Amino acid sequence: MPKDDINHEDLVIHQTQPSTEASIMIKEDVYIIVTQAFCPNGHNLVGVGEHTFDGYPGICLWVGDGTTEGLVELSPFHGDHTKYGPTFAEGTKLHVQCPVCRAELETIGKCNCEHGELRAIFLSPRRQTAHQIAVCDVWGCYHSRVIDNNEIFSEFVDSSWQD
Repeated sequence: MPKDDINHEDLVIHQTQPSTEASIMIKEDVYIIVTQAFCPNGHNLVGVGEHTFDGYPGICLWVGDGTTEGLVELSPFHGDHTKYGPTFAEGTKLHVQCPVCRAELETIGKCNCEHGELRAIFLSPRRQTAHQIAVCDVWGCYHSRVIDNNEIFSEFVDSSWQD
């Protein structure tokens, strides 16, 4: 979504503690750490893989471009670009699925990168839209946001998006 399309008057970005419904932690008033995340069918995406990130298990997604596919483990630290798994050419549009049941993650809107779409990862086992992470389905795009209580709790976008 281009920044001109954002209603800045009603946009709320929280930098306080998350709700107890979402399973995210604030560490040292700096890091947002996802401790559980769910696919549309309720499978926990955290800890499916073998890698850890500073002792925390990663968020696992099954991704593919029609030729190559595999398990990608993303850092549970919001804003950390570290990941393990297959690699794709920068800008490749990917299918994003649950690694357990292969359900496609729901599209919730266009990404700021203008090439991808944001995919929903739920933060609660109840799979409510009030508590979710939105990640882009384009390889190399790091636009994402954590939404808690229907408000943007944290956002990570490149500096060209900022005022």
